Amino acid sequence: MKNFASIFCFLMIALINHASAFNAEKVNEKVLNVFKKTFPLAQQVSWQEFSDRYMVHFTENNIQVVVDYDKDGNYLQSKRYYQEDNLPINILYKVRKKFSGKKIFGVTELSTEISTIYYIKLEDNQNWTTVKVDAYGSMEVVDEYQKA
Repeated sequence: MKNFASIFCFLMIALINHASAFNAEKVNEKVLNVFKKTFPLAQQVSWQEFSDRYMVHFTENNIQVVVDYDKDGNYLQSKRYYQEDNLPINILYKVRKKFSGKKIFGVTELSTEISTIYYIKLEDNQNWTTVKVDAYGSMEVVDEYQKA
């Protein structure tokens, strides 16, 4: 049974790698060139095509990233998923100060050409809290749930 699971995992990885390479071939050259110049260290790259845009998923410096481009290679928006050590210092300071009894569990960063918003998931012994913070440090609690 262990051998079957190992073979199955190997085949799935090979299939995913093949699918990623196949998807990259469909991406128009303008978009691909912009992506390669902007993210030369990207790993585990996979593409999706939509009627009006391309979406690329990848990892860079241990951060999960999703970037949307229009069909001409123009940046539309991005999402990054990471831990507190990648937060800007001013944001980290304000969150730690206001929520001193909570630990930062993870961060989702949403960026466009005109703004960056951070959704910071906090936890303590009893609750999960999501705080929305803008680039200037203005914040609001958007979700709070009790742990089971």
